[in-house]
Amino acid sequence: MPRGLDMKSLMVTPCGPYHRSNLPNALRAAARAILDEAGPDAVALGETARRVGVSATAASRHFVDTEDLLASVAAEGFRELAAGMETGATEGDRLGEVGLAYFDFALQKRELFRLMFGPILVERAKYPELNEAASAVFGLLRRVAVSADEWPCEDDVAGMAAWGLVMACSTPSPARLAQEVAVCRSLVTH
Repeated sequence: MPRGLDMKSLMVTPCGPYHRSNLPNALRAAARAILDEAGPDAVALGETARRVGVSATAASRHFVDTEDLLASVAAEGFRELAAGMETGATEGDRLGEVGLAYFDFALQKRELFRLMFGPILVERAKYPELNEAASAVFGLLRRVAVSADEWPCEDDVAGMAAWGLVMACSTPSPARLAQEVAVCRSLVTH
């Protein structure tokens, strides 16, 4: 090895330095970077660990496998989506604003949205944190869609209809996403 060059300087650490207790956050951040670059199928626990500058063994102490890491990233995404929707729920046209927050999230975080609602994590029940975060988003949408005097509603038609509308407007093909979101915005705001 050339003089003055050590192994530490050769490590790729785009997530920056981390403390051992912060390794799960660093791994999630690296997984999100890979997700944004190449989509959910490109995320792998080994590559994520490499980007953080740790061994796959160190990463596996926090995440059993790639699906476990992706479930954690998706749960984080659902919490971010819920926070955006919560902000919209405090404004004038609550349902419209919540729907717009959902559309904006889908538009700005396409690959994360694809992970959250795609086929990779169909067995959500295996991951309680993910299941809880996803349920919170649906619960918020349902609370906004159903007035207080109708709550709780047994068949939850309003909640399912609201969910269906925002999903339909949020999941078109990537080439048409911006155009379809604009159409959905005009429907919600008029």
